[in-house]
Amino acid sequence: MRNWVYFLFLTLGIFLSGDLLAQEQDEDSAENIKDDIQVDVKSVRTIANGDTLSIELFLISYQMDPREFKLNTFATQIVDGEGHKHLFATMKMGRVLVQLTDRQNYLHYLLKEDVPVPLTIKVGDWKGTKASKVLLVFEDSMEEGRYITQEVDL
Repeated sequence: MRNWVYFLFLTLGIFLSGDLLAQEQDEDSAENIKDDIQVDVKSVRTIANGDTLSIELFLISYQMDPREFKLNTFATQIVDGEGHKHLFATMKMGRVLVQLTDRQNYLHYLLKEDVPVPLTIKVGDWKGTKASKVLLVFEDSMEEGRYITQEVDL
């Protein structure tokens, strides 16, 4: 009988803790959703002896099937721990590659509903400081010419 009581309390504790964790994760993911696009951080790392910073994100669209995504490449920047903003060296979304030397203002991509698309941003000549966030600037889906800035904490 005593074992059944312990088993009952253990089971009850597991179920309740799972509900609390699910609520916390929903609140965090709600912060990373703007204009029905969710941005999740996959990884942040330095490569090539600390000279290049690589940030990998996933973008998921929860609206319209399909949706044109227009990212302003020069307004999209990486903020380091000291508050300095850095431009990208290369930006790759799915199979679309944009390099800074191309001087291309926008990255266009067709997002399908609920399909995660990888976005990799690389910054050259990184000085070893820690990256704190990414400022993604993309066009509003409802109003052409209006841009939204989404801050993604790393």
